[in-house]
Amino acid sequence: MENRILEGWSKCSLGEIVLSKKGKKPSSTIDTLKGGYVPYILIDEMEGKSVRAYTNDPKVSIVDESFVLLVWDGSIGKCGSGFKGAIGSTLVGLRPLDKIPTKFIEYIIKHNNNFIKETSTGTGLQHINKDFFEICKIFLPPLVEQHRIVAKLDALMENVESNKRRLDRIPILLKRFRQSVLAAAVSGRLSHELNDNYKLKKNWTISNGNEVFEFITSGSRGWADYYSDEGKLFIRVTNLDYDTIQINVDPSKNKYVTPPLNSEGTRTKVNTNDILISITGDVGMIGLVYAGFQESYVNQHVCLARPKKGYNAKYLAYYISAMNGGRKYFDEVKKGATKSGLGLNDIRELPILIPTPNEQEEIVHRIEQLFDFAKKVEAHYIKAKTILDKLPQSILAKAFRGELVPQDPNDEPASVLLERIKAEKKKQSVKTGKKRKGK
Repeated sequence: MENRILEGWSKCSLGEIVLSKKGKKPSSTIDTLKGGYVPYILIDEMEGKSVRAYTNDPKVSIVDESFVLLVWDGSIGKCGSGFKGAIGSTLVGLRPLDKIPTKFIEYIIKHNNNFIKETSTGTGLQHINKDFFEICKIFLPPLVEQHRIVAKLDALMENVESNKRRLDRIPILLKRFRQSVLAAAVSGRLSHELNDNYKLKKNWTISNGNEVFEFITSGSRGWADYYSDEGKLFIRVTNLDYDTIQINVDPSKNKYVTPPLNSEGTRTKVNTNDILISITGDVGMIGLVYAGFQESYVNQHVCLARPKKGYNAKYLAYYISAMNGGRKYFDEVKKGATKSGLGLNDIRELPILIPTPNEQEEIVHRIEQLFDFAKKVEAHYIKAKTILDKLPQSILAKAFRGELVPQDPNDEPASVLLERIKAEKKKQSVKTGKKRKGK
């Protein structure tokens, strides 16, 4: 279908059906609107942010709602319509000719987004190919059919966006669900039937980090001398998270070290069941070292807490990561006016509710059952999001193959529209030439 032109359709370049104007940086701007000034539109404003500047520079390029704005430099391919004001130098304004719908041009740009990127220039900052308007070939439907296509696309795209908004709530709900599970676990509600009176948490004791951990330490700044492109994993705050006790291992983001043959190379080496806690910046993120984890070391922003024998390391990690457990304590004691932080003494004084060993094990089992359920939901979410993210391009491809709305043989052919545009361009060219000659 891509190579077959439907009856009434014509093949043309994008440049044949639009006029373009490149944006320009104004000589000056102000941050409050007043008479004689217009909004200064940049990429941020195209992405929905409020207008931050206004200008009255007479040399800037002005657009209105009939234009489609296209990002020409940088985040190339982004586009939108409905804007009014002066456009920045990274943007181009496209005005459709002969009553072609503005949204139709916008949808053409979105449909050709991959082509824009594939034909771009520039090694660092990307630029749309200077010949884009000539090399971007499209199948143009009759004008009346363009309006039908736009109406259908508007409805379908709104439906897609509505579903995306609903789908985007799932990670938030899952995060709340996991914290609710942890809250129930560390308060005794998750295992209440194991006690005569769960409010009293029979057989639970109150302990602290100093009693529970045999070893509490952190890395030092001296590790900077041992950084390497490969070697042993160097665990940083970025390897920890609030929503899981799993250590995040991403080869593209990991840091590595060649450990020194001194105390620093042994003191900060992690062992199975060690609990890692972020103590600067985003404090209280947790990671648990599982059996078989690769040889690793912690930096100065991560506390290494090694549980004593007899304590369930998973229970301790889940307790510390719970909002009503360790997280609540960390929020109360973290220090720093501009950067929050915890000291190792804060970890030693961390209050911890300790059930019996059997109940610790049962609590972990129940947490992980519920977390497995959440993980399955998350997998369905990721699959649905992947499909939904691809859907707009599938819909656009269908639209520009002529499969989205019915064709009407009574519609004026696109060839007539193109001839009319061509004649109008020639007429305007003659007028402009006469004016220049007179001058």
